[in-house]
This record gives sequence, structure tokens and C-alpha cells, in this order.
Amino acid sequence: MPPRLSKIERRQQLIEAALRAFGAKGFHGTQVTDIIKEAGVARGTFYLYFDSKRALFDELVEDIYQRVRAVIKPINKKDIGKIPGEILGNIERATTLLLENPLLIKIFFSDAVGLDADFDSKLREYYNLILEKIRGGLTHGQRMGIIGEGDVEILSLCLMGSLKELLYQHFLGTHKAPLKKIVEEVYRIVLHATLHPDMVKYMRKVT
Repeated sequence: MPPRLSKIERRQQLIEAALRAFGAKGFHGTQVTDIIKEAGVARGTFYLYFDSKRALFDELVEDIYQRVRAVIKPINKKDIGKIPGEILGNIERATTLLLENPLLIKIFFSDAVGLDADFDSKLREYYNLILEKIRGGLTHGQRMGIIGEGDVEILSLCLMGSLKELLYQHFLGTHKAPLKKIVEEVYRIVLHATLHPDMVKYMRKVT
């Protein structure tokens, strides 16, 4: 007999099963039956944890957001010598997480968009939280002379948008490249699009 799962483990099991089911059939094409079959549980077990397919989808998108957020570490702006490695580490961890879990890309960047007005509003909140972190980092960097002059709002949108499109095209198979190459090019974009010219010269010396 398989070991009995705790409530937290069972809930996560349903989320992982839903990730696979939604990834294969999309939100509208997936039924609760597909999720419980994927999870190997009874229908009653599903409803112990979630009121509906939509409730589970909401939590799944929240789970994806938290996974991405968890791998983004704060930059220690007081130690300039560590900045190159910390920026590169964030890019590598976030990119690796998404490319090794392509269903996360599909659900967060595609399936979740346009579900309905309420959910679109919630999704914008997630994006804004990520953008807020980018904007905050850019603003603080400008004050320190690390980030070059420019409109922080526009620049943060450009950085977010370029990464989203790169990941989504990779998922579609339109343009696939090795992880190392993707990380290198994203790092190059960050260097030239955001950093102060003097800082770029410094980082080239230490990387």
C-alpha cells in the first residue's frame, strides 16, 4: 500500500496533476475527470481541496508565480564585485526553471491570458509584482550610478516582454537554443540595455 499523503502533499499532488492536464488540453479542454485521473485519486478527494476546476487553476497560476519569484534572489548592491555573478545567477535560475518545465510557460504566458476579466485582472497583478521588483532594482541602481539613465517604467516593460517572448517562442518550437546560449544572450541584453557604460566596462573585466 502506498504511503498516506499529508494534506499539504495531497494538495500539491493535485496541483502537479492539474499542471500536466491543463498543459495537455488547455483550461477549457480539461475536465475534473482528467485531473483526478492524472492524480490517481477519487472525485471526492478533489472536492475536499478545491471547489472547482477554476479554483484549482487559480492556485496553479499562483504556484507558478511563487516558483519564479523564489528563484530570484536580491542583488547585493553594496558589493559591486558580486553584482555580475548575482545578475547572471538570477537569469540562469529563472530561465532554467521555465525551460525545464515548459508547461509553466504555456500556462502562465498563454493559457492564463484571456480566461475572463476577473482572472486577467489577477494575472496583471502577478505581472505587476514582477515588474515592481524590476522597477525597484533599476531605480535603486540609477541612484547608485550602476544603472544608466532612462525611463525605468519603459525599460522594465521591455525587459519583461523580451524574456516572455523568448521563452514562449522556445516553447512553441519556433526558435530553440541551448540553455547556456539563452542565458548568455539575456545577460548581454541586461548589460547593454540597463547598466551605466562605466559599469559595463567594469563587469566585462570581472566576468
